[in-house]
Amino acid sequence: MRSEIENVYRVFARYPRPARVEGCRHCVTENDHRDLLGAPLRELDAERLRRFSHKALNTWGDVDDLRHFLPRLLELALRGEGDLHGLFAKLHQGGWTGWPEDERDALRTCLSVWWEDGLTGTERPDAPLDTLAETGDDLAPYLDSWWGRDTPQALWALADLVSEVAHTMPRARDDRVVTWLATTRGWLENAFFEMSEAGQTELAEALSESRQLLDLVTLDEPVPREPEISPEPGADEPPGPGSASSEATGPEATGPPGPAETTG
Repeated sequence: MRSEIENVYRVFARYPRPARVEGCRHCVTENDHRDLLGAPLRELDAERLRRFSHKALNTWGDVDDLRHFLPRLLELALRGEGDLHGLFAKLHQGGWTGWPEDERDALRTCLSVWWEDGLTGTERPDAPLDTLAETGDDLAPYLDSWWGRDTPQALWALADLVSEVAHTMPRARDDRVVTWLATTRGWLENAFFEMSEAGQTELAEALSESRQLLDLVTLDEPVPREPEISPEPGADEPPGPGSASSEATGPEATGPPGPAETTG
């Protein structure tokens, strides 16, 4: 993500380093000021920026101050050295979707690369959609790029999302996400069988549980047309007994059998 971060530095260089970042004198000490302004932007570490990142836009600094420090805050957070969830919330609070186009584009490019890494990386994603939603940006492009992926990371993220939504009070659920989840029934079912055959037992069990939870989450949702994906070899062959498509034909379907039902 080096080039994307460098572009953020370039675009936001129009916001010069402030001589002093104004803040609540009861909340911000002189030591805080010295820490924040005591080194060039690219040399500030997470500890120096920690208090500003939490207090920005509330009791310390305005939107332009946030924009000046944003490239370094984003760089550290994307490296796991800062609070990415909190930073995305600050972006939302600062109204970044109304900022100049080149600023929005630079940030969205970083978000897209971070999102892609979460779906294709080597580790199980840590609630990436939940974190991304903090930005207040349109989630549709990210959901569209997610649909149908069969990497373990993408499937773990899907299973985690279904579980998270299922354990959220209905009135607190994001309708956009629930509507999208209603399109994932077949994807979950196919993924369950693929992961079972690949020996990914833990993931297959999670997908099986998610498929059953999905009916509760999307109980009142119509069955939407699922996004088209390229057919796999043999996809035109009629489903055999016990296949996902022969056992799950509508909103009343219960999804793939659980592990106990597949033994023996």
